[in-house]
Amino acid sequence: MHKAFWICLIVVVFGCDNSSGESHDVDPLEGMSKEERNKIIEKALINSTQKEEAQIKGYLKRHQIPAQQTETGVYYYIYQSGKGEQIQDGQHVVVDYVVTKINGDTLYTTQKKLDEFRVANSEKESGLHEAIKLLKSGSKAIIILPSHRAHGISGDTEKIPPLSTVIYNLTVKNVNE
Repeated sequence: MHKAFWICLIVVVFGCDNSSGESHDVDPLEGMSKEERNKIIEKALINSTQKEEAQIKGYLKRHQIPAQQTETGVYYYIYQSGKGEQIQDGQHVVVDYVVTKINGDTLYTTQKKLDEFRVANSEKESGLHEAIKLLKSGSKAIIILPSHRAHGISGDTEKIPPLSTVIYNLTVKNVNE
């Protein structure tokens, strides 16, 4: 029995050796036409989007958040309306926020230093730029960015994984021209 174990181990170790450098990966779309590939990719994207949408709706229901949805899929709930005019493109905003994943894990926080950026003209997520323009100085809101309006398939290469829904609990501290 002991000898049989060693023989099997040697066969497995040397049988799995790929020192030739050849890749044995198989392209699951190999042999398909461009149209067939596109249909499969489109179906996968639709399924992924539907799954993410269901997760967001489940989150809103579990946390009893009466959010509204924009045409692009960003959800927002303004729980303190603020004062003055709505924020416009080009304005400088100073915000305080906690950013989490949909499972509640904290990704970023401005606990020690507020964040400042120019609306529609900074590196911030496109969904955040869209939602911030629904707010006023002093507004407090929960903003839920589906992955396609946050960091998409690449994530942010630091804390946000690819295809992640991002949730901001945000306060607008100041708005300047």
